[in-house]
Amino acid sequence: MKILVIDDEKPTLSMFRLFLAAYGYEVHTADSGEAGLEVAAQIKPEIVFTDIRMPGIDGLEVLDQIRKTHTRCQVIIITGHGDMERAVEAMDMGASDFINKPVERQALNAALIRAENRLILPGTPPFSIERITAEDACFMLTGHLDRESGIPIVAALTGLGKGAEVQLRFSPDISMDRGGISVLTDTLKRLSDKGHQIRISGLSYNILKFFEMAGIHKMADLEACDPEEPRA
Repeated sequence: MKILVIDDEKPTLSMFRLFLAAYGYEVHTADSGEAGLEVAAQIKPEIVFTDIRMPGIDGLEVLDQIRKTHTRCQVIIITGHGDMERAVEAMDMGASDFINKPVERQALNAALIRAENRLILPGTPPFSIERITAEDACFMLTGHLDRESGIPIVAALTGLGKGAEVQLRFSPDISMDRGGISVLTDTLKRLSDKGHQIRISGLSYNILKFFEMAGIHKMADLEACDPEEPRA
């Protein structure tokens, strides 16, 4: 599997080359957005990591161009601390995931696994929420969480007993945009205001960190899924 890493910092490129080659990937690098788009056109990578802040063509423009020309390619945004707003913008544009600098091995593994899982899918599945058992308020969330997802979420959670524990399990393929995050936050607030204890499980390492930055951990207990190794 071919992976392209685009970053204007040479130490970051060296770190990615070392880690990804050790996993068995075919690794290509570029030190600018312009060079990265040229390499992407030549090698057609399955996965692209791109820094969000670069001189000239930045990571969001790289994401936009690659999503237009290589629709199956999974783009993972590399962000700095304090870039949450731009990370959300990248998710609106179809980024597979994001990771923060300095890059942690666990965060890199989680991003690779999500990208590999999404490569297997024939397309972006629609959002669904299903009650797992009739005895408790445990629900599985799958697909793409967006603003329109509010209707099925409200329908599924209507009529829960007051104060019941609510468990929301995220499937490995779940994705979301700004509207979906807003819907989820509003839903959690309503449940919390009604006295429900809420637990969200199955979160990848990166989504869990993102939820913490967004303040969702103040309304629900967050639980990461068991770590895996990338398949290469």
